[in-house]
Amino acid sequence: MTDKESMNRIKDFFKSSTIISEELKEVLDYKPDTLIGIDKISAERLAIANIRSIGDLANLSPENPPEIKELPLVILIKWIKIAKVLERVILEQVRKQKKLLLIGLDNGGKTSILAVIQDRFSIIKALLPTKGVQREKLDFFGYPIISWDLGGQVQYREKYYFNKPELFFTEVDLVLYVIDSQDDKRFDEAADYFRQCLSAMSELGEHPPVLVVLNKSDQDIRKTLQWQKNVTAVKNKIEDVARDFKGLHLEFCDTTIFQKETIMQMFSTALKKVSETSEIIENILEDFTDIIEGRATSLISMDGLIFGSFTKNNTDEMLINNTALLMQTLSNFHSSIGLIREKTTTLDFPLNGFTIRGEKLFEYSDLQIPVFLWLLSENPELLYEKIDYFKEQLLPLINLFL
Repeated sequence: MTDKESMNRIKDFFKSSTIISEELKEVLDYKPDTLIGIDKISAERLAIANIRSIGDLANLSPENPPEIKELPLVILIKWIKIAKVLERVILEQVRKQKKLLLIGLDNGGKTSILAVIQDRFSIIKALLPTKGVQREKLDFFGYPIISWDLGGQVQYREKYYFNKPELFFTEVDLVLYVIDSQDDKRFDEAADYFRQCLSAMSELGEHPPVLVVLNKSDQDIRKTLQWQKNVTAVKNKIEDVARDFKGLHLEFCDTTIFQKETIMQMFSTALKKVSETSEIIENILEDFTDIIEGRATSLISMDGLIFGSFTKNNTDEMLINNTALLMQTLSNFHSSIGLIREKTTTLDFPLNGFTIRGEKLFEYSDLQIPVFLWLLSENPELLYEKIDYFKEQLLPLINLFL
């Protein structure tokens, strides 16, 4: 069920549909008299018994309700049951959502990254620095995400976020810490801010995994010695900070808004960190790669989500994933002009002695998005002998992934 569907399901319980918050969980903090059937006088009687919210009502037992003066027991039991239904629907949906905290200095490209994910390329040039917190609900590959883009300007960092850290740094599933890889003059500042954020979360008992995004790693810049020095320098500074926080799970990735596939790969890595089934998927990919004597395998949806990969070296991983994403972009173009989407795509590299092949396995979500298995192998014909067995293992896991 989507967030919108959950909202529609609970709106009818309230006196006014406009009262529904953008944050489902906040609904449990509403006063009881926001519900149809509970008047202000009854709400006041509930408040005397310390029942001041819908959440308080849901915490009561309909089998053993409290006695409240001038409030019929049968009516109270009905309200308790309604509150419990609301709580169940809300908490089920909230648990499906993931809170991604997007942090970094100003001008690092955080908001531009979000724009690319949502295909809003036209607004990038006109983007102004984010003021304060920009909270968005994203439907990323059918995966509900609440993105918190914390503006990186110094006045917000010093006077806003750390005065009330519990408003921003709690219940975080993953931190995306964005750094401008070209701005070496601000690496020390970026490291200091990184330490502040980790300290705030640590004091709140929050220890989410962290993905450090080296943004503005544009294709032409990556070839320069200066960029390579920058990456080494900033990684060393960030790792020095991370050592002071025991148990921190830290990973780096490079992105540029001029190559959407780099953003897609970064978010795929992010989602795998908050998915309980991604490790199992990658274990199955490893077994399958060995069985078919492959060099690398990757499971990728047609809209760019990398469910999992297995490879024995970084070069093969980059080769298979980038090739797959580019070929799928081409396939989407072909489909947009009316061609029937091919179920198999094969690229032969005879001078290099290998083949890259994409094989459609199944579709996922209500949008019926195709999922392809991509294989880099010197013996691609072995794929067909085991493909049906592979589908049987993967399909239920993909359904759990989202």
